[in-house]
Amino acid sequence: MRPILSILLLAALTLAAGPAARAEEPDSLGAPPSGFLEFTPDSLQPDSMEPPDHPESGVGKEIHWLCAPFGERLLTEPEPWLDWHHRGGHLEPVADYNRVDLFRFGLAGEAQDPSTMAPRIGGRYEYAFGRRRAVYGVQIEQPLLPHGRVAFGISMSRRTDHNALQQVEDLENSLALVVVRQDYRDYFERDGYGAYFAWRVPDFSVVSLHVRNDTYRSLTALSGVHSIWNGGDEVRENPPVNEGDAHVWLVRLERQARRTASTRAGLYHWIEFERAGYGMGGDFQYTRALADVRSVLRLTPTTTLALRAVGGTTPAGELPAQKEFMVGGVDGLRAHALAEFRGNQLLLAMAEYTTALMRVRTHGFDAGLHAIAFVDAGQAWNNPDHDWDPGGQHIEVDGGFGLATGDQNLRLYVARSLQRPSSSAVFSLRLQRPF
Repeated sequence: MRPILSILLLAALTLAAGPAARAEEPDSLGAPPSGFLEFTPDSLQPDSMEPPDHPESGVGKEIHWLCAPFGERLLTEPEPWLDWHHRGGHLEPVADYNRVDLFRFGLAGEAQDPSTMAPRIGGRYEYAFGRRRAVYGVQIEQPLLPHGRVAFGISMSRRTDHNALQQVEDLENSLALVVVRQDYRDYFERDGYGAYFAWRVPDFSVVSLHVRNDTYRSLTALSGVHSIWNGGDEVRENPPVNEGDAHVWLVRLERQARRTASTRAGLYHWIEFERAGYGMGGDFQYTRALADVRSVLRLTPTTTLALRAVGGTTPAGELPAQKEFMVGGVDGLRAHALAEFRGNQLLLAMAEYTTALMRVRTHGFDAGLHAIAFVDAGQAWNNPDHDWDPGGQHIEVDGGFGLATGDQNLRLYVARSLQRPSSSAVFSLRLQRPF
């Protein structure tokens, strides 16, 4: 979560629907006069739409690291941490606005130096004012080999959580609720602790083995949600979950990729095999596997292709509601309703082609415009025999077009079902890449 100042800034940008801007020093020779707009096709300036690398500064470098947005994110991986030139520690305010907590505010921080054998520590503490509840998380990891190649860690948390496949970030989701009364996530409380071993295999993945005990509780949507528009509409109900204790072990593979201004390419993934019950106790018994693999490819100096493939299966047992696979909405199948399809099996493929159209430049202002074409195909379904059988399912296919600002953080999409020509168009405004 970004600092409060970022929330206020992005809220202003959203209400104004203006392009993102960044300050730029005037050229020493041939600088256009103040207030002059220069429109330049990007084919003439192939790197103009890319954020530059700044080795001397960690500011803004976060956008160069690609990761599938799963997990609690209490600790930054050692390589991105060093790349951002953090030393010692980092502390920032965090905030969220949703229909079960209302306003939630707190602090998040990390203390680590991956060049030593000192423990890495990450933590987060917040207070949910709507339900008068403190939520928190702490993770401590002790390297067992230099550079954290092998490490042992423990964690404890109580958090307002949501299904891992609902991946709209706190900032964007908060603004959507404040501005248009739209909450893209369904919530529950997860309270638990765990331990893990991690092995960071160079150029492959972070392979880890986890043991966890978690307690799940349902949360209800609260009254008193305030929005700028649609304020008289009822807030969408928050569905209940299967309450109880989950005693699980899981194997996880996670890879991040560094996107550079010259290549903007990388393969990254989140793959997890989870097993609950079966002699470990608890209220749930299931075996669940999920794989999310992504890549961003530069096809030409001005065009990119982003790809995502997701598969999920439940070989045995019955998934609780909070662990079901779901698809539909801004996270996939963008012409369908939020979480329209649910079940114990999942298939989703997404492709998004982006090309730069022009550059808009004036003194103190530098932005641009991108055109987007995309297609989503997928389905989530229940198979009582626990077989992953996409060949026997009706795979939904959505497609559409969009526009994005030069930094591609403000994006407008229009999507339709490609199988039902008479279907209505669905518009969405995003402040982040969908994948």
